[in-house]
Amino acid sequence: MKAYRKYMYVGLPVLGVLFYLFYLHQAAIDLVYSDYIRLTLSYLPDVWDPEKFFVPDLLTRIPVNFLERAVNVELFGYSVTFDRVLGVLGFGLSALILGAYSRKMRIGAGWFTAMMVFMFSLNKWEMLYNGTGWAHFLAFGCFFYNYYVLERVYGSGGEKKGDMARLLVLPVLVTIGVAGPYCAIYIMTLVLAYLFVCFRKQTGWKRTALLLATAVLPLVLYLWSNSMAVYEYSGAVEGSMVEALREDPVFFLKFLLKSFASMIFGVELINRHMAEVPGIVWCLAGALVAAAYFLALWMNFYYGIEKRTLFPLMLLAGGGMNHLMVLVSRWIFMPRDAYGMSSRYALQYQIGILGIFLTFALVFQQQRAGRTSGDREEDGRIPREHGKGPRARNRAERPMAPWVRAAALMAAALFLGGNLMTTAEELSFAKHRKQHNINDVKPVVLNFENETDEALETALEYHKPGIREALSILKENGWNVFGEAGGNTMESGGKK
Repeated sequence: MKAYRKYMYVGLPVLGVLFYLFYLHQAAIDLVYSDYIRLTLSYLPDVWDPEKFFVPDLLTRIPVNFLERAVNVELFGYSVTFDRVLGVLGFGLSALILGAYSRKMRIGAGWFTAMMVFMFSLNKWEMLYNGTGWAHFLAFGCFFYNYYVLERVYGSGGEKKGDMARLLVLPVLVTIGVAGPYCAIYIMTLVLAYLFVCFRKQTGWKRTALLLATAVLPLVLYLWSNSMAVYEYSGAVEGSMVEALREDPVFFLKFLLKSFASMIFGVELINRHMAEVPGIVWCLAGALVAAAYFLALWMNFYYGIEKRTLFPLMLLAGGGMNHLMVLVSRWIFMPRDAYGMSSRYALQYQIGILGIFLTFALVFQQQRAGRTSGDREEDGRIPREHGKGPRARNRAERPMAPWVRAAALMAAALFLGGNLMTTAEELSFAKHRKQHNINDVKPVVLNFENETDEALETALEYHKPGIREALSILKENGWNVFGEAGGNTMESGGKK
């Protein structure tokens, strides 16, 4: 391996983290808004109150939030910036794990760079901007780590001491402590992976049953906790999904296809510069993304990649199921079939595209090297038993048809080009977000006692009662924008 690659697999994720921090510096100020009003009313001022922690739907609140919120209040005066930085660092964990896997599998510099450019796209600006979602970034970092450990044990080899114990413990810790609503797809991905390796006779039924139990039981516990939660949706339709499907079946197809299309162009880019483009175009774009999923899935099996590694398949499964989960949980906002294109869902969707990139990279690498899948077992890229034999070698020796090569390159170029455009657009718009907060929102918040309810709701993007009460709590304690001289609470720490 060339010397520069040793640093590339860490250096590019670090550069991505620095880019995200730069974007936040350009786009945001330390100012509460939206969900922070609800959180202030629910948990402040006494962040150490056990009654606010031990609630029936505890797991839906994501327990790690309670500790982080207390640290934030005590040390940083309830800083939104602190939350945002934690979110970026959590996302960086995912990129570092992808880098470790890519180094192990010797993914080429071009493909890895393309993945990092896509991964650190600003298609997920809303998640970055809204600091309350910091734990979701951490959750995906934990998911990636769990998948990577499973990869070491049952995929490309290189199992480390304690990896099996980690497989038994991680689902419990991640689901109960960090995952929140994303645990369903995370656990389903693990379940599919365990069944796959069992079917492939890499593990017996007893061990498979143990692995399945340690994965499914935490999910059951989460679902029990979730059953006690009360959700309020503004603008949701009434009735069942079956009734809605009978009434307008095309809506569900358009919703799903447009959600796939959001992995090419961000919805803000579309709204600002492509508003005249008919909806059918985005449905067709979504169909192309779905076709890329099927192409990558087929390539995994046709070229024997699944004999070498499981990681791309796990990412493909997770990405595809996340599209379906968003459809099932958000169809209630019909007839808004573009709802699934929101940037808040890009974090969930993107793992599938990363699986597509990895599949393409591994097949191209295999074709270029011209090796059989039984070669170089010692370098950790070929499984110990299941990658051997004539059938496995034949799959690895299959030449890539010109149409497959062209389709893969075109799909990769489409993802990369669309996300570069999305990133450039959002980066250019960042200054407007910041100026809006400085000129239009901050003065209203500081003068909230004299503002109308309508003005407060508009400025803070929160259309429920309690804004004045929440801002009063913050002002009385000198937190956030009400810190010393209304300054940056990350620097001042707020008044105690």
